[in-house]
Order: sequence, then structure tokens, then C-alpha cells
Amino acid sequence: MENNKDILNNTNNNYVIEIEHLQKSFDGRMILKDINLKVKKSENVVILGKSGIGKSVLIKCIVGLIFPDKGSIKVFGKEVTQMNHKELNEMRTRVGFIFQSNALYDSMTVRENLEFPLRRNKIINDKKEIDNLVYEALENVGLTDVIDKMPAELSGGMRKRISLARTLILKPEIILYDEPTTGLDPLTSREISKLINTIQNKYNASSIIITHDLECAKRTSNRILILQDGIFYAKGSFDDLKTNNDPFVKSFFITV
Repeated sequence: MENNKDILNNTNNNYVIEIEHLQKSFDGRMILKDINLKVKKSENVVILGKSGIGKSVLIKCIVGLIFPDKGSIKVFGKEVTQMNHKELNEMRTRVGFIFQSNALYDSMTVRENLEFPLRRNKIINDKKEIDNLVYEALENVGLTDVIDKMPAELSGGMRKRISLARTLILKPEIILYDEPTTGLDPLTSREISKLINTIQNKYNASSIIITHDLECAKRTSNRILILQDGIFYAKGSFDDLKTNNDPFVKSFFITV
């Protein structure tokens, strides 16, 4: 009989995420009508769409924080809706989720924030190894000098990078970014976009990036999908969509 890890690794193709005919409604309102998406290993997929249209709902469905009404979501070849609690937790150690709010613990130092996922998941108990992983994660985002500071002492851009470092400490194979550059100045936004690409190249991580920031979309995407009325209305490279003559698609690229 396969153990949980064997089951999670049992995929015969190059897709780490496979979504088919996904539907989700709230209070009788259909948010996601028919979502179909496949994400390849090491691919950055950007999702564009108006606020409140279901982008965040989609990525929460992928990690089992929200369950769909219908359809299939496979992560690493296994159906998320059929995972038990243990399987969900194991899958989530391999899928990083960057919340729009950063979700750092205000009462913990940067060091303690980064140690938390290692201790919570009981992955490593050796203090020296934990220290090395914390330092490596901070080095990846260029912030080793803030290791003993509190989140309140950091700028918005620094908090975003610490949130990213905390996700990286588990070396996830998939990273889900929810508006990674929202509220940041243009220079810091470019730094975050550069980090997203560095992580893709260094760790071969696959990513879904939800953003309203067209510069972020341009810099990070291998492929872009536009969500509208519960379906993916259009898809393609940044340049493909920028030159698309459809009025709705063009509305996203007016300022570019």
C-alpha cells in the first residue's frame, strides 16, 4: 500500500496543479463557474481580474482552505477534495501561500516568525540546523540584518520579503502569491517581482501570482490568464494579451 508521500508524488505528467470544471458559489452567487487550469513545474502563471471576482477564492481552493461545490483540483497528482486532514497538512508543507496581509506574527521577532513553520510542522528539531535555515531564508530575500527585529519595526516592503522568507524556509515546490506588490512603492514592487523570478530559477518553483500590478505581471509571468464572469476569459503571454483587440482584454492594458 502507498504511504501518503508516495500518493502525493504519484503524478505521471509535468503538471503540479490540474483544475477541471471548478465551481464555487457563496450565498447563491456563482463566483467560479467553470475554471480549467494546468500549471507546469517551474512555471509562473499570473491571474488578472477585477476585485471581488474570485481570484483569491481560487488559490484558497487549491490548498483546501475553501472547498469547491463541483469540479476537480489535483495538486501533485492527488485530488485535494479527497485528502484527509493529514494529507492536507502534508501537501501544504509543499505549497507556500503568500497572503496579501503578510500574516506575520506581531508578537514574534523575525527569527521566531521564520522558525515557526519548522517547529509547527515538526520538520527539524536541531537548533543549529534551524538557525542555518533561518539565515538562508533571510539571505534569499536580502534581510539577514533584521533577524532580531519585530515586524512593527520594518517597512511594508521588508515585511513582504520576510513573509516570503518564511514561506521559502520550507522550500515549497509551489508558491501562491496573493497580490504580492499591493501597497508598495514602484521600486520595492520591482524588487519583489525580481525575487519571485529568482525563486523560480533557484528552486524550480511553480507559482500562481494574483496581481493588479501590470509591471509585476510583465516581469514575472510565463503565462497570463484573465478571470471574468467565473471563467478564464483570455489567456496568453503578456505581449499576446497586450496586443489583443478584444475591448475587455484591452481595458487591462490601457496604462501599459
